[in-house]
Order: sequence, then structure tokens, then C-alpha cells
Amino acid sequence: MRGRSLLCAIGLLGVSVAGCKEAETPRERIEVAAAHRSCEEGDACGVVETSCTSQGCECGVAVNEAYLLDYQQQLAECRGQKELRVCEPKCETLFGKCFKGACVLTSEPPELFRGGRSVQALCEGSRGTYVGCPQCPPNEPCKSCMPCECPSSHRWTRKGCRAVVQTEAREIRVEARPPRLSLGEKIKTRITNDSKKKIWLKTVCGTPFYRARKKEDAWETQYEPFPEAECQIDSVAIAPGASRHFVIGNLGEFEDSSGTPVGPGSYRFELTYTDGDDSFLYHAIVYSTELDLVPTLSQR
Repeated sequence: MRGRSLLCAIGLLGVSVAGCKEAETPRERIEVAAAHRSCEEGDACGVVETSCTSQGCECGVAVNEAYLLDYQQQLAECRGQKELRVCEPKCETLFGKCFKGACVLTSEPPELFRGGRSVQALCEGSRGTYVGCPQCPPNEPCKSCMPCECPSSHRWTRKGCRAVVQTEAREIRVEARPPRLSLGEKIKTRITNDSKKKIWLKTVCGTPFYRARKKEDAWETQYEPFPEAECQIDSVAIAPGASRHFVIGNLGEFEDSSGTPVGPGSYRFELTYTDGDDSFLYHAIVYSTELDLVPTLSQR
């Protein structure tokens, strides 16, 4: 009888202890690790809500898209949802974007970022007036816009408002020798940048000498090495006061638009250059010295 009373006392004590144990405090929000917000240029970023108590679509934080689903599942669990429910968070800054190595929220859509940098920051940091993109009608694709208004002396480039193609063509010397040559001879050329600005030359297959013009009544017939023009296009930079040498050994491969190859006559090469940046969004033309193509070998 006495043992029975002792068992009852122990049982009551257990119930009492269990009843005094504090219930776990429900989570108010999920925490997003800083490492999961880091990104590299080209990475996609999404937006995840963080409030466990909200039943709507509160604004959250930007997170690397590789971890977005994990956090959405965490959010569903802390809200007591049996299945994942996703909606568009109501944010003043709607878009997640990789910016300076981290996923951030921005009011600029991804197309208004260039090279991981904000178009607005690029524009306003370089004398431009940021105007953004107009709202597009529903169910219609947006056309590309010019989000930056630049002074009349400037143009909008990937690096902001830049004064471009201010160098005069006469400050770029394009020499070629010999002045008379036959089809099988090589042409030695030198391009000198006498301006005070760095210039870029547009090239095909590594040379800026991929287009020539023949003098008829005027310099009107254009020739290109059409088969080779499929090479990857790159650019060549020349610093102020510097020169670059090139050798042209494929004059026989130049053809006009009808496929007619070069023949005897006077020619000059047409070079595309810019002093803005190597995007060639704004560019100008400079010409080489005149060459005479003759049927027989030239006399040097």
C-alpha cells in the first residue's frame, strides 16, 4: 500500500514538471545567410519573403537563385504550410540583381544593369540625366530604350555618358608601302595615333585592313575578304602617340559584293575606329594612303 502511494506521488510530480515546461516560441522570420546572398556576375537572383507570421506577400530579401527554393521551403515550414506557396512579394524595389558581388533589391529591371553595374549610377555618374524605361502596354514586349540622356557632346555607352569619336581622322596616320604593287605582293602598313586619346580599331581575323575601296568615278566600289569575314571580330587598341604594324598578304582574296576579285586600279583601305570604348556603338572611318595595283611586279 505504501509502495502504491509512492508511485502515485512520482507520477504526479512528472505531470507537474511537464506542465511547467515552456512551449517553444514560434519563429517570426527565417534568416538568410550572407553567403547565400553572394553572387558572381551573370548569376541570377530571386526574392524570398522572410516573415513567418504574414499570410500575404510581404517584401523580403534578394537571394542567390541557387538557394531560393531552399528558403521558400523553410518559409512554408515556419508558416505551417503543408505545401509550397509562392507569390510575388510586394516590394517598392521589385527586382533581385547581382550587384557588386551580392544579390540586392532594386527598382531597375535586370536589363537596366550593364556588366553588373547600375545603369542609373553609370548615367548620373558621367554627366547624364537618368530617364529610365517607359512603362510597356500589357501583353506587349518592351522595346529597348535609351535610359540616359547625354549632353550633345556625349553619347550613351556601356560605361556611361562618354565623349566619343572626338579624335579627328587626320590625327590617325595610316601608311602603306609599296605605293605600287602586284596582286601577289605583301603590303606593309603602320597606323600611328597622333591624338591625345586612346583609340580602338575594329578588326576581322585580327587585322583592321579587312575592307578596301577602289577608285572609279569616286571611291565607291567596296571590297572585303568575304570568306574570312566570318572570323571572330575583336578590336586593337593604340595608345596616344603609339604605332601598330600590320602586314597584308591576302589582297587576292578581296572581292566586291558580286564576288568580283580586285583588279588593276587605285585602292585605299577603310579602317573603323573609336575613341569612346571598344563597343563601337559610336565610331568613325579613317582611310589609308592610296595604293596602285598593277598587272606586273612593282619596281621598288
